[in-house]
Amino acid sequence: MIRRHAQPVCPRLASLVSRRKFPMNRKAKPAHRRGAMMVLIAVMLLGFMVAVAFSVDVAQMHLSRTELRTATDAAAKAAAATLSDTLDQNLAIARAQQIAAANTVNGDPLIIPASDFQFGRSQESVGGKFDFALNQTPLNSVRVEGRRTADSPSGAVPLFFGNVLGVSTFEPITSAMATYIERDVVLVVDRSGSMAGQKFADLSAAIDVFVNTLDSTPVDERVGLASYNDQATADVALTENLAEISAGMAAMPVGGFTSISRGMNAGGQIMLAGRSPDFVERTMIVMTDGIHNRGPEPRTVATLLADQDVTIHSITFGNGADQVRMREVSDIGGGNHYHAVNGQQLQDIYREIALTLSTMITE
Repeated sequence: MIRRHAQPVCPRLASLVSRRKFPMNRKAKPAHRRGAMMVLIAVMLLGFMVAVAFSVDVAQMHLSRTELRTATDAAAKAAAATLSDTLDQNLAIARAQQIAAANTVNGDPLIIPASDFQFGRSQESVGGKFDFALNQTPLNSVRVEGRRTADSPSGAVPLFFGNVLGVSTFEPITSAMATYIERDVVLVVDRSGSMAGQKFADLSAAIDVFVNTLDSTPVDERVGLASYNDQATADVALTENLAEISAGMAAMPVGGFTSISRGMNAGGQIMLAGRSPDFVERTMIVMTDGIHNRGPEPRTVATLLADQDVTIHSITFGNGADQVRMREVSDIGGGNHYHAVNGQQLQDIYREIALTLSTMITE
C-alpha cells in the first residue's frame, strides 16, 4: 500500500484562504455618532430657516422704507404746490393727505395727520443747502413727517417672520421738506452770426418750450430776456407775461461776433431792476454756440453776478461751443452746465431747467 503524504502548505497562502472563507467582521458605527449627526443637521436646518426669515424681513423693511420716502416726498411737494397757489395751509394739508393716501406703504395707504405738517420759510444758503425757519413768513416751505409706527394712523409694518426673530413689527419714520421757489429768471441768448438759420430756429423753439413749461407750474416766475453778439441788448424786462419772451425772440436780429460777457452784463442789469433777493431767488441762464471773442472775460462777470446772489446756469449748443469756459462760468455761479448737440436736446435742456425752477424737495 502506497501512502500519500500531505503536501506542505505555505503559511501565507493559508492565511489568505482563511481570510476569504472567514472574512473579518467590520465594526459597526456606534449609535451615538448617528444621533449626533442628526442633531447637527437639525441645527443647520434651523439656522438656514432663520437666515431665510431674516432675509425676507430685511427686504420687506427696505421696500417699506423706500415706499414711505416716496409717499412722503410726494405729499410734501403737493402741499408746497398748493400753498404757492392758494397761500392756505389747510388746503395744502388736505391736498398732501390726498396724495399720501394714493401711495401705499407695505400695501396700505399712508395716512398723515395734520399734526405732522410744519410750515415756514426756507432760504438757500452757501453750498445749495436750504435753511428752514418754522412759521417765518412769507411762507414758502412745508415739512412733512411720514410715519408707519404703532401710534400712527397707518400703524406699524408687520413682519412676515418677526416672531422667529423676536420682533413682530417695523416702525420706519422719514421726513421731507418741499419749497416753492419764486424766481426772477433772465435768459441770455446768443444771436451772433454762427446762430443764423437752423440754429436760431432751434433756439427759438427751445425758448418756447421753456416759457410753456413755466406756464404749467404753480409758481409765477418773472422772466427777462437779454441777447448778444459783439454787443448786447436788454430785450425784455422781467415780466409775468411770458408771451413777451417769445415775441422778443421773434424780433431779434442775428449776426456779428460773440461777447458772452456783455450779454451777461445786460442780463445783470435786467436782474437788478427786479425784486429784492430777500424775497426771490435770482437765476440767469446763459446760452452760446461759440467762443467768446469780444469784451471782458465771462468768468469775471460771473464772479460779480454771484456776489449779487445770482445763480448762473450755462448751456452750450453745437460742436463749436466753448464747453470748458462755460462750465467754469456755471461753477462760479453755483449752477449747472448743459450741452446740446441738436435742437431736440436743446429743448429738453430748457424744459428740464424750467421744471427745476419751481417746487423742489429741499430736505
